[in-house]
Amino acid sequence: MKTLLFGNVTQPPYQNNLLPAALAFERCGPLKLVEPRFIEGFVATGAARPALVPPAAVEEAAAGFQPDAVVCLAGGLYLSSASRRHFPDGTVFVGLALSDPLGLDASFEIAPEFDLYYTQDPQTLPFYAARGIEARRCDPATDPELYRPLDLPAEDDVLFLGKWTPHRDELVRRLSQRFRVAVHAHAGDSRWTIPARPPLSSPVELCAGVNRARLMLEFTVLDDAEGPFRGTSRMTNRPQFAAACGVPTLIDPFEHISDFFEPGLEIEVYRSAEELAEAAGALLADEDRRREMGRRARARVLRDQTWDHRVSMLGRDVRELRARKQSSGSTPA
Repeated sequence: MKTLLFGNVTQPPYQNNLLPAALAFERCGPLKLVEPRFIEGFVATGAARPALVPPAAVEEAAAGFQPDAVVCLAGGLYLSSASRRHFPDGTVFVGLALSDPLGLDASFEIAPEFDLYYTQDPQTLPFYAARGIEARRCDPATDPELYRPLDLPAEDDVLFLGKWTPHRDELVRRLSQRFRVAVHAHAGDSRWTIPARPPLSSPVELCAGVNRARLMLEFTVLDDAEGPFRGTSRMTNRPQFAAACGVPTLIDPFEHISDFFEPGLEIEVYRSAEELAEAAGALLADEDRRREMGRRARARVLRDQTWDHRVSMLGRDVRELRARKQSSGSTPA
């Protein structure tokens, strides 16, 4: 598949999530990458609002390059209808939303501009459908070469990566009373009860940081979300980062967890602060079980949770859409 990809894939710390996707597209076929953040006039929104790729830059990118698919990767990116006319008939326009449900309002606005639109959050699919939008699943994934076991000496018992919320801070505080807990927070966030470390802003930093921990901590509950998703849960790719490094994750359970990892074998669940401390203590005291869980988790990622899997799926969808359009005598929008 020949792909023109719009995405800010080298921007820290988002490159941890986006670079693996770009590398998978590159392995899939010829790739032309355009990072909108370097384009004059581009206004980044962090997926909070639609972010138009400046038309002049799209026209320049289309010159001399005839892709099978034009992909907008995260950040609320989209192309105008006028920009899309710069590409040959049969080009398939693909959008990937990686911030749902937190970026869902922006996704609703831009999804109709694409032939294929994907979300990483399965719980949002009925909300798309209610608006007449045919969104598809593109589950969280990672790159098991960028993130891999390094055999580094462990320095921390438990590692958490992410933003502050009162719920997260309370559980981290209680866990830190028994174990050595490392929090790598968003830059400049001083609200954590325990001293927070700087973000791990590149795959090299993130891979080393995860490898220096015995366990990863993850929170799926959206305790700070607005609207109907407050109190619901979603999967990020942080457990995949850890699993790819052979490090087990402690996670609060949710409806779709078995789509990703088998509780008790590939991931460890907790339902309260007390269960979290008990689960962490048990795994830290049982080196063989902890290492086996990490091994199984990495094997699960290798089996079905890499970006190569996701891009292969997307490529099949693109080919099927192109064939369907050609057989009907029309072309994608």
